Amino acid sequence: MDTASFSFSLVDHHGRSVSEADYHGKYLAVFFGFTRCKLVCPHNLERLTAALNQLGRGADRITPLYISVDPAHDSPEAMKQFLSTTAPAFTGLTGTADQVEAVKKTFRVFAERKESANSPEGYIIPHTAFTYILGPSGQLVDHLSDGLEVGDVVARIQKALAQDLDRARTSNHNKKANNPESMTVKLESLGLLDKEQVASIRHIGNLARQLKGDWSNMMGPSDLHDGFGAYRFQLSYAAYALALAHFHRLPAAPGLFKPTLERIIKKMCEPDVWFYWRDASTGGGSFRTPRSQPNANPIEKDNIMYSAYLQTLVLLYNSLFNDNRYTKSGALVLEYEPYFWGDTDGFRFEYDQNSLNDRVYWNMVESGYLGVACEPWCVFQICNQPPIIGFRLHDELNGGDTAGEVTRGYVKAWEKYGGSVDSNGDYRCLVAKHIDQVIPSPGAGMDAWCATLMHSWNPEFVNRHYEAQLKKCLIRHGDGTLSVKVNSARAMSANLSSLLQSGDFGWVAALASEMGDDESLSGLLAYADKNLSPRIQNGGLTYARSDDLVDDNGNYARSSPIQANALLPLARLNVLNGFQRLYANPWSPKNSQHYQEPALTDVDFAIDVYRAVYVAKSRTLVFDLAVWEANSSGHVVVSRVFERGNWALSRNGKRIAWGDSWRLEGSDTTVGITQNGMGLRFDIRETDVTSYILEWFS
Repeated sequence: MDTASFSFSLVDHHGRSVSEADYHGKYLAVFFGFTRCKLVCPHNLERLTAALNQLGRGADRITPLYISVDPAHDSPEAMKQFLSTTAPAFTGLTGTADQVEAVKKTFRVFAERKESANSPEGYIIPHTAFTYILGPSGQLVDHLSDGLEVGDVVARIQKALAQDLDRARTSNHNKKANNPESMTVKLESLGLLDKEQVASIRHIGNLARQLKGDWSNMMGPSDLHDGFGAYRFQLSYAAYALALAHFHRLPAAPGLFKPTLERIIKKMCEPDVWFYWRDASTGGGSFRTPRSQPNANPIEKDNIMYSAYLQTLVLLYNSLFNDNRYTKSGALVLEYEPYFWGDTDGFRFEYDQNSLNDRVYWNMVESGYLGVACEPWCVFQICNQPPIIGFRLHDELNGGDTAGEVTRGYVKAWEKYGGSVDSNGDYRCLVAKHIDQVIPSPGAGMDAWCATLMHSWNPEFVNRHYEAQLKKCLIRHGDGTLSVKVNSARAMSANLSSLLQSGDFGWVAALASEMGDDESLSGLLAYADKNLSPRIQNGGLTYARSDDLVDDNGNYARSSPIQANALLPLARLNVLNGFQRLYANPWSPKNSQHYQEPALTDVDFAIDVYRAVYVAKSRTLVFDLAVWEANSSGHVVVSRVFERGNWALSRNGKRIAWGDSWRLEGSDTTVGITQNGMGLRFDIRETDVTSYILEWFS
């Protein structure tokens, strides 16, 4: 759902015309259904009513709405009569067919009338069975699947209410912090992350901290770990997930993300990740491209499916953390020293952020902007999206308009082949340059992969094709979950299937997240959590590997490493227009205010961060922390505390430290807070999420 356009004009069950303005300032629980529904609606209304009853006085803060998807029958009087006996706490909303269609579109709700001889009414209306929890300004706070038990529903609503977005507290900070309209910070950074999002961040951190040569949980079924689930793809998209989470959701927690991204970049330079190119560079293969001598250098020519990912990772690092360490000569060393074969000196290739970006750029120019080849002669649309993001970051950091030049040339070059999308509305997969032939899309996963990244620089084009592509690939299940259709050619070998189809489900979920399509995203994640064997490992959320493409009923069953380690975390952690907003306005020294704000610059890996945002208007840093396992502890450092005036730090509403512009004047002796240069250092021991507010007064 696009929360920025949340609006409606309907009629309530008392016959009064209402709009979203009538509910401004209160939390809403919104459920769609119809009065003649025999199973899904009564079950959900009963479950939600029980949950509201268990909330006690908290129920006064949330208004439950039941919006009809059957306006032809559900008049205000019919809604009133139905709810009076079924769910009297709910307000029923209905309207004309056009009004109902408009609100369905706003929420991205699926509801389609179908004739049915088995129904006494002669029709049924399969429909979305999610409950949307909205904040007082219309922002989406949570969405609840109909598979949740009453206790879980209560806990999720309590968590939403705990954000206190509807309350003006006594302090000047909280009066401002809880009114999103008064702030310039992103709405996504105001609410707490849920446990699944936090556990996704921890899982990526766990993978990045595995010792050299340990690729546990990352090894897939394709031979020699080849294909679209290879280590380079897993590492890169896991890093993208973290970058988007930091940029949009936890902007004041660089210390949580920086150490992990450093480790991921280091792993990208290990020969296990890039040495495949010595063989891949020789050509041949299924497209029978011209053969050539092997070239072990994975950056010099072609191989955009590696070079562009390394390019974007180091540029993201520079942009996110204002750290130019990778611009130093030889900062990126790709080295492999075999013992029993090859030259005595082995293989060693040195690059830095700028020389790497230049090499990728000139490869792009030499291709006529169509794109750089992945395998020799094979120019994939998909793998030529990351370098464009990289060029945009490089422009922001160094000046120029390389991204504009490349995207203009790219669009023109693809026009020769009919454009990026074919007559079926599918993204063209690649151009085989040696025969000058376009290879069509192999399926929904590849389309979604291309669209997710292209949305960064060409959002209107992607938006135009999204709905039609989504309709072709989604499968709706009776329990409200969603999966994806898979195309498997009869002649496709098990290895080729593993190579090509390792991320179909995950990429569709990732695209839904980028598009802000919460109905589809929620249904896909609910399917994964129900059918793809989720598990918690060392505090991180992952999914057990399964190599079967479909189950006995023909439903999607594959759980690949890239899906578990990168794509589902990306789907959970990204936000509406996440790539696009990062592309349009990245952090850089040109707009350096962000780098100067108070932030958590050192976060021990034992600590999970649920919220971290600095609100400039109220001069307040808000952060929520917990250690991930019992009987452990870790420290955090809050930097840029001093030279800002008098300040106070509170924990769960109780003041625990205070000071002036130069020093820590006092603290709760049980906390152990110390001054750390221009910041504060203290330990965290609580496993329950604990809220901290650091506020400056003068």
